[in-house]
Amino acid sequence: MLSGLKQAPHFRNKSAGLVAKLYWPEESRESEPEILNQVYQIAQQEPEVRGHVPEMVWFYKFEETSTANIRKALGFEDAESGSRVLYIIVFRKLIPITTLTGMSEFLSSWWQVVICHRALWKNGVRHRDVSPSNLMVYKLGDLWIGVLNDYDLSSTQNHSPSGRERTGTVPFMALDLLTKQAIAGEVEHLYQHDAESLIWVLGWVCLRYEGGKLLSKDRPLDEWLRVDAIGCSEKKYRFLSAGLRDQALRPSKSHQETWVIARKCLVAIWSHNGPDGSTKMVDDEAFQSLLKAYVPKDLHEGVILPAE
Repeated sequence: MLSGLKQAPHFRNKSAGLVAKLYWPEESRESEPEILNQVYQIAQQEPEVRGHVPEMVWFYKFEETSTANIRKALGFEDAESGSRVLYIIVFRKLIPITTLTGMSEFLSSWWQVVICHRALWKNGVRHRDVSPSNLMVYKLGDLWIGVLNDYDLSSTQNHSPSGRERTGTVPFMALDLLTKQAIAGEVEHLYQHDAESLIWVLGWVCLRYEGGKLLSKDRPLDEWLRVDAIGCSEKKYRFLSAGLRDQALRPSKSHQETWVIARKCLVAIWSHNGPDGSTKMVDDEAFQSLLKAYVPKDLHEGVILPAE
């Protein structure tokens, strides 16, 4: 059985549960299995990555399902342009980070993902789709281990040198990427954009989850899910400029301490955005000034799992 296969030493998740992902990526893109294999090579060298990425147990590419075959049969010219093909990938099961609360569990796991993401970026892997559903955890002894999940929209330096393809989940995308210029592919996707996405996720969970569950009613920010990129940009600017000062805006009871951190990070986003967009920062400046400066020092090192 797949769950009984021997684990590589850079994996620590002992769950016997498995999940299957079926998706139709563009054939011209670097596939998720290809990217994950590069991630695993990095994990063997980078302590911040080891144990903080999903375990791909098995995958299969259904070559015969390529939509290029259908287009060729119908006589289309350039049949392979934009063609897609079916993949199935089996992963070891993880738990959504949104089920956690508090500084020692939720914030610690979120920060582990932040430093894993940073290490991968330094090594040429660009995640480019940070959202709550892509931040996961698993239990290792008494510790919750944060995992940066889902690489089907990711890229590597070798396959996406310009970085101008717009990817992401709209409510969590950086303000720079919610513009007409970005939609047209005229804005380079930088580390600071993913760093900003990590902050939007942090604030989102603090405001919308109570005791590990999504609020059933009166959820803040629901309107962000019902608008397009330009509309979401307008709402996020309004949130930063006025919403953060609104006394009625309060985190859930289970995220009150973490909200103090999230709010400081959100204010940092606002301070780096002017009428012409954000100030371009080198990667380390973005990491330090948007993220690390506001996280308690006792969390800075994250959870480094020993090599086996």
